[in-house]
Amino acid sequence: MTSQTDPVWAKLEKSYSAVYKGERLGSKVLTIGKWPRNRWEACIFWAPKGERVLDVGCGHGIVLFNLKDKFKELYGIELSKARVETARKTLAGYNTHIVEGNIELGTPFDEAYFDVVICSDVIEHVIDVKAAFWEMHRLLRKGGSLVLNTPNVARWKGRLTLLFGKFPSTSAPSEGIDVRAEGELLDGGHLHYFTFSLLNNLCREVGFSQVSNYGFGRMGVLHNLWPSLLSGSCQIVARK
Repeated sequence: MTSQTDPVWAKLEKSYSAVYKGERLGSKVLTIGKWPRNRWEACIFWAPKGERVLDVGCGHGIVLFNLKDKFKELYGIELSKARVETARKTLAGYNTHIVEGNIELGTPFDEAYFDVVICSDVIEHVIDVKAAFWEMHRLLRKGGSLVLNTPNVARWKGRLTLLFGKFPSTSAPSEGIDVRAEGELLDGGHLHYFTFSLLNNLCREVGFSQVSNYGFGRMGVLHNLWPSLLSGSCQIVARK
């Protein structure tokens, strides 16, 4: 049985805390137009209303801050100690519970506790992807929704990059070598790479009954015309 004190988890936590040291609070109101332009907007846009929401890898708390009018109770789980403290400051005064933890190793929450689980650009950072999906499924009530996005390795730019014999990194440039801070992992700590097809298969394997796919980005709804090719991110909404 692994734990969050194991060397591998400690290294991941140290890397993320180094990158986000001194990060600003996430208390910024996001104005979303007819179609989301980035990963935060996408999760807010496609998250249905409910009683309780959990943001997996909640970062500095910006998604939860913008969901405070959709839910009565806001929950977040975050690996980085530094980001846990930032998120708590961001959401101070609201009915919020931010815990330090790792979705792969289980959570302190009861089964079927949440109406919505958010996972925004996080699943590519975890080691045991299947364990994370099983836990997110466990946490959702019947009829609840998983709103998840992650970089799309199969977008047109990635396909061309691979065609010319280079690695299609999804975070850092120069095939993932150029990083933001000393101690950051290769390609920004991205450990896995996803397509819409893979995400759909993972959702079905753990028991989600319905999966919808969307594309988003700076060109608006145009990314949704052919998401697997045109969208820089894979956005899914899976129903339990």
